[in-house]
Amino acid sequence: MRRTACTKKCGGFMTEDAMIAVNKLSRDAFIARYGSLYANADWAAAEAYACRPFVSLKALNATLSAMIGAAPQEAQRRVLRGYVGLETLLAVASGVPQAPSGVPAGLDRLAPEIFAQFRSLNKAYEHRFDMPFILDMTGLEATDVMAALESRLQHKPEVELHVALQEITRMAEAKLLTMPPVLA
Repeated sequence: MRRTACTKKCGGFMTEDAMIAVNKLSRDAFIARYGSLYANADWAAAEAYACRPFVSLKALNATLSAMIGAAPQEAQRRVLRGYVGLETLLAVASGVPQAPSGVPAGLDRLAPEIFAQFRSLNKAYEHRFDMPFILDMTGLEATDVMAALESRLQHKPEVELHVALQEITRMAEAKLLTMPPVLA
C-alpha cells in the first residue's frame, strides 16, 4: 500500500564538491533554485539560506520543511493551497481540462460510482479542512488514495494540517533529489 522509495542520489547526499557548490550559491541563486520546491514558499528558501552550510540535500529539505512548519498557520495554509489537490486530479480524470496532464493512482480509470464517492469524500475534506487534499501518490493505487482520504477525514484540523505538511515535505524531497546538481 505504501510508497515506493523516492529517487536516491547517494541517499540524498551529494559529493562534497556538489554540496560545496550548493552552499556557495548567492542568496538570489539559492532562492531561484530552491524557492519553488514548496508551493508559495520562496520565503522559506530565503530563510533557509541563512542556515547554510547544508551537509546534504535531505538536510536542506529538512530545513525548508522546518521553516514552513514554524510559520504561522495561515502561511502554512497558503503553502498548502498552492498544491494541486484531489479535486483538480478528479477533474482531469473526468476529461475537464485543468492544470496537470497526468492522473496518478489510476484515478482516470475509476468506475462511475467510485468516482462519485471520491468526489463526495473530497468535497467533505475541503469543507472540513479548508484546503485541498494533498497526498504523495507515488506508488499508490486508487484504493490506497481512497483509504487515506477516508482516514484523514477523521483527523482533527490541527492533526490534518501536520499530515498535509508531511506530504508536501515528501513531495519536495523527491523533487529535490531529482534536480540536476549545482555546477561549481
